[in-house]
Amino acid sequence: MQANDSSLPYYEQLVLQVKQQIVQGILQPGDRLPSVRDMARQEQLNPNTVSKAYKQLETQHVITTVHGKGTYVRETAEYGDSAQVVASKKQLLTLLTEIRYLGVPLEEVVGWIKAAYRGAE
Repeated sequence: MQANDSSLPYYEQLVLQVKQQIVQGILQPGDRLPSVRDMARQEQLNPNTVSKAYKQLETQHVITTVHGKGTYVRETAEYGDSAQVVASKKQLLTLLTEIRYLGVPLEEVVGWIKAAYRGAE
């Protein structure tokens, strides 16, 4: 699994992996994802874990499942004040409070953000 943050549950790691592949252009809108069983085999996960990840991605409008046809990447959402954007902003503000408390200089934090936004980790 590419998005390996061992502090996250496996299904959340898979959700992050799919989103990273979309951001990096590896997955494009309309691309078909492997079936739950195939993805489970490929990532060495329990099918229930993959199913949970796919359900979360579907709830977040990242993928869509067409019964009997498969699961596909949806068009990328436009930036706006969606519930996901609002929730992500709250998470970021919480994290920034922690970082400021630790005394990390702003320039270093900005460098981290720029590197992560470009996909370098």
